[in-house]
Amino acid sequence: MKRRKVYRKVRDKTAGKVRALHRVLAEQMLARPLAPGEIVHHRDGDSTNNDPANLLVLPSQRYHAHIEYHLRCARRGMPSLFPELFRDVTEDRRGTLFESVIP
Repeated sequence: MKRRKVYRKVRDKTAGKVRALHRVLAEQMLARPLAPGEIVHHRDGDSTNNDPANLLVLPSQRYHAHIEYHLRCARRGMPSLFPELFRDVTEDRRGTLFESVIP
């Protein structure tokens, strides 16, 4: 049975809503609200690890699914034809979240 991911939540007092903490942190690091289609990806796969170095903003769910597919293949030992395309996703770089936004 597949385990559901658990995301930490925070109450946004200005909007009166409960929001996912990783999305709030990404907005703070980018100093702008996330666009409706943008996805915040956890590099290590741990949905409770909201360290800014672990968060990566991706432009769409389609791109996120593409990256997840290639990461699963790499874990199974299937080499990628173009590993340089996934370097920013797999590297453990320190820096601002804005530097890790993939167009």
